Amino acid sequence: MTTATTVNGVRKIEVYALTDVGVVRPHNEDNFLIVNLSNGQSWTAENQLPDHPLLIELHPSDQGVLLAVSDGMGGALAGEVASHLAVTQVCDSMMRLQKAAEFQHFKFHEHLRFAIERANLFINHQSQRSPEYAGMGATFTGAGLDGAVLYLAQVGDSRAYLFRHELVVQVTTDQSLVEQLIQSGHITREEAETHPYKNVILQALGATPSVSVTVDSIRVCRDDVLLLCSDGLSGKINGEDMQHILKATNGDLRLACQHMVNLANERGGEDNITVMLLRFTGEGFPRRGEIAGDDRIIPIDRDHDLPHPTEESLGLGDEPTQDEPDTSPTMELTSEGGSVQEPTPAELAITGGLGLTRQLAAVTPAPAETPAAASSPNGVTHLPATSPPETRAADNPASEDGLQMYRFVATGVLVVLSLVALIWTFINRGKVGVRPDGTDPPREQTHVTAPPSK
Repeated sequence: MTTATTVNGVRKIEVYALTDVGVVRPHNEDNFLIVNLSNGQSWTAENQLPDHPLLIELHPSDQGVLLAVSDGMGGALAGEVASHLAVTQVCDSMMRLQKAAEFQHFKFHEHLRFAIERANLFINHQSQRSPEYAGMGATFTGAGLDGAVLYLAQVGDSRAYLFRHELVVQVTTDQSLVEQLIQSGHITREEAETHPYKNVILQALGATPSVSVTVDSIRVCRDDVLLLCSDGLSGKINGEDMQHILKATNGDLRLACQHMVNLANERGGEDNITVMLLRFTGEGFPRRGEIAGDDRIIPIDRDHDLPHPTEESLGLGDEPTQDEPDTSPTMELTSEGGSVQEPTPAELAITGGLGLTRQLAAVTPAPAETPAAASSPNGVTHLPATSPPETRAADNPASEDGLQMYRFVATGVLVVLSLVALIWTFINRGKVGVRPDGTDPPREQTHVTAPPSK
């Protein structure tokens, strides 16, 4: 496999992950993945992690690592099955692609993209052939390390945050309806916190036979800390909270994970909570500023020569391993517990005609005194060289294929939601804008902030 960067020393990755059912849900539909691509050793939520963080050491000739979180949905046990299949299928595909002759000339990030696309088709096929899993789906946020370059792959609204000295940056963009409305200027981030569409996502693995995977790259610096999480955490804890906990625990990743989960539960814990923290150390990673471009987040379009997975190539035959549920679940592209209203004509026009954009979200206590993140004409987003500014959006158009997919999915979702809202309005006149149970939508803080560090 082609290595993105040459490394001259040992790369060390310290990692710990924790998943929790929360205080409301009867079972946990989240999952995570940690896999050393050099020897195939892997961990998921089904494995028992040790009481201390894992330490993965990679020599210059070794392959990298892949880490991910996945949030399942679908009702009954279908969400658990979907997230389980997401992480295990991607892991299996990444190991197989390293040895597949026809994929040797493709770069690491295209292996990652193809593995996620294949997992999507596999989950979709299983949901079609097994009525008890009909409509299941899962988000997927993955971080693959190749050399000293980290590739971030995104489907849905789980998130990745980067902590570099005093800087905290959300390095993935939610594939959600409110994110599109924010990017278009139709609503503010403050308004998004209580928007009736806040739980609606535009993509999920398994929802359709094909999926458009967003892939970005960023160079890793020594002592960087990366956080991956499901929305059960990011919906309750913002970047300032995360930064405070990391400092309060003196860099103890296991303890920091536990404190973050505890805080999310204290603030309601309505959803499952999954968090993964990893720290990059060792001489194989450059110090900040040693390598040009370590402050850039670069979007990567799909290689035109990369084949698309087909059902014939899946080798399908194994049924889902979870116990069969008592009911046949269905799924809309929305996180559980959300409520929707009939969209306005303006919202229909905006969400039907826009694709997702790259976003760099970084905040400091004194944003007015710091320069804004810069986005060059080619779509590359730069991390601020000094203290980061208020939340900014860098407009980076998606590829034409991805744009068409986003438009198609967004339009289809809105049509379905519109019909549901119209029927509900007809039955319950005068109750549009509230949940079916009569309660108001939950208020969740999602704005990313960061305190100054020593």
